[in-house]
This record gives sequence, C-alpha cells and structure tokens, in this order.
Amino acid sequence: MKKLPMAVKRYFYLLNGLLLLLLLGVGYAWSIFVGPLESWFGWSRTQTSLAFTINLIFFAVGVTICGILSRHFHYERIAQFAGILLAGGFILTTRITEVWQLYLTYSVICGTGTGMLYSAIVSTIPLWFRDKSGMATGILIMGYALSTTVLGPVCQILLSNYGWKPTFLVLGIVDLVVMLTGGFFIRFPRAKEFEELPQGPEMSKDEAHNVSTAEMLKSPIFYLVFIYIITLGSVGLVIINHMSPLLTSEFGLNAATAAIIVSIGSVFNGVGRIASGIVFDKIGSIPTTRLLSTGNLILVLLLFLTYRFKLVTAMIVLMFGLLFFFGGHSSIIPSVTRGLFGDEHFASNFSVVYLNSLFSGILTSIVGMLQASNGTYRYTFYLLAISALIATACAWSARTKNT
Repeated sequence: MKKLPMAVKRYFYLLNGLLLLLLLGVGYAWSIFVGPLESWFGWSRTQTSLAFTINLIFFAVGVTICGILSRHFHYERIAQFAGILLAGGFILTTRITEVWQLYLTYSVICGTGTGMLYSAIVSTIPLWFRDKSGMATGILIMGYALSTTVLGPVCQILLSNYGWKPTFLVLGIVDLVVMLTGGFFIRFPRAKEFEELPQGPEMSKDEAHNVSTAEMLKSPIFYLVFIYIITLGSVGLVIINHMSPLLTSEFGLNAATAAIIVSIGSVFNGVGRIASGIVFDKIGSIPTTRLLSTGNLILVLLLFLTYRFKLVTAMIVLMFGLLFFFGGHSSIIPSVTRGLFGDEHFASNFSVVYLNSLFSGILTSIVGMLQASNGTYRYTFYLLAISALIATACAWSARTKNT
C-alpha cells in the first residue's frame, strides 16, 4: 500500500469501507430469518420482533463503545475486535435453544459489534477525502443501506437450500475473514499522507473545529441539530415502515405491487445518500440541513393533500421524494457532526449524536398504534406535518458564529 499513488490508495480505502458496510448491514435483513426461526422453535412474532429491537439498541451502545475505545486504541484494532464480535454473534446463534439466547447472541453481541464497526468506518474513511468528505460518507452509508437489497437474496437462497443454522454459520465465517482483513485499512491518514491528500474547499465558513464532547453538550446548536435529526428521521422511518400497509389497506394495491413500490423506494433512498453528500461538500452543514428539512416539509404537506383526495399515483411519487430526502438526511449525520464539531473528538461526539436512534422510531410505533385503534392512517399525516415542521424550525434556528 505504501507504494500506491494517493489517488489510488484513498479509493481503495473507500472501496474497503463500502464492502465492510455492505456485509455489516446484512443483519438488518432480519425479516427473512423470522419465519425459519418461528417455525423451528415455535416462537411468536412478538418474541422475534423484540430481537431486532434489542439489536438496534445495542447498535447505539456499540457506537458509544467505539467512541470510548478510540481514546486508547487505534481504529484498526477496534474494527477487528468489532468484526470478531459480529462473527462470534452469528456463529453462537447456531447453538441457541432458547429465545433469551437469541437476544444475547444476535441482539446484544451482533448489535454491539455492528455499531462499533460502523462508527469506526465513518470516523476514519471520510478523512481520506477532505475535498469531498460528504460524498465519501454518502457512498459508505449507501452501501450499508443497500445491504439488504444486495445480500438479502443470497441469504434467502442459503435459508431455502440449507436452513437457518448453516446460513448463520456462513455469515459468521465470511464476516470473520473479511472484517479481520479489512480492519487493517480502517485508519486515519498519517502525517505524510495528510500532506499528499487534496485539501477541503474553503466553503465551510459555518464549521467549528475540534469541539470536545463536553463542550458540544453545552452548545445550543447541538440540541437544535439533535432534535432536527430525530424529527426529520421520524418522517422517513414512518414512510419506510408504513408505505406498504398504507397502500394495501387504504388504496387496494395487492401485496406484490406494494413490494415492488417499496423496492423502488429503496433506490431513491440510496441515491439520496450520495446526492446530499455532494450538496454538503458544496454548501456546508447548516445550509444542507435547511435544504433537506424545507424540502421534506413541502413534500409532507403535499402528501397530506394527495391522501385526502385519494391521488394514489401522486402519493407514491411524493413518498419516493421523502425517501430520497430521508436517505440524504441519514448520510449527512456523520458529516454534519464532523463539520460542526471537528475531527479530533468525532468518534466520541458521534456516539452522543447517534443516540437520536433511540428516539427516531417512536413516531413509527405511535402511527402503528393509531392505525390499529382507528383502522385508518388519516391521523398519520398530522403527525408527519408536525414532525417535519419542528425539523425545519430547528434547522433554520441553528446558528454558528458565522451564520
């Protein structure tokens, strides 16, 4: 690697990070494992759903652990340890006999390993692209988001032909080999390498530098950005989780058609991640959040109108637009954290910012409960409008000393 030109080397690191995140996201194809596990053990949907919920919680725990360990260990070692945790969780899952053991192996161990490795990758690889860190971050996170689409069918073939135990074993072995090897390339550029890298543009007039976590928590802009992330993210999560049942239950689309629409929506989600990264590189943190939140609010209000007038085609198009904005929003969270609070304490700061994931899914659950009790999604659009309005207000209220 030392002899490779920098232009080649940094794209090798980006490709390596993309591959790791693509494998890392396969745990989110949980829905394809639900049926086989329920059939084998006789577990209920409530029990298997809880496994995924706990996994998400420990993802956030893993991000926090990475932030703590980064003060004492190199990211290569953190990434490799995380890979061992993830692989070990998958392999141990082949030995489970009780549901609590699933919660320990898949939910706790795999969830923690996933969060640690995710944080290690987004903490280091974008620094090889100071001239276009937003784009690099968007590419990385697009890989994570598309994992289910790309690798889900592979897992489904393994499940159909060999069963759930061999499938988890294969996932564990592949993760162990790839992540131990790829972990060697999850690192900061060294001093001489920094000198060879293209420098970032001088567009970041609103950016701060090297703000510690304690200082960040004392800053009003942190709380505005944190609420912005939760509320705008909540809109996208509601669309992702309720698009299919909304179209089938209230507009009469069949399940196959709804599934195709959801798949197309995932493409918009992925494209939005790269597009917003490119925009971030051009205009910076605060302007990007304002652009995304304002566009999101406009689409939510239009979605409300199309729902009232039962314009199903227009609704689908608007939902694609919302997924585009949601993908863009998801991809810039690391970039905004780095842009506003600097590189030096990024892992620690990002671990706090990522706690938004503990709250972003609440609106999705509320929508589900309202639909179950009223038999309609009518009230959903009021909640989406309120959430989108709060996100926009926070984005436009956020100020740095230069804005």
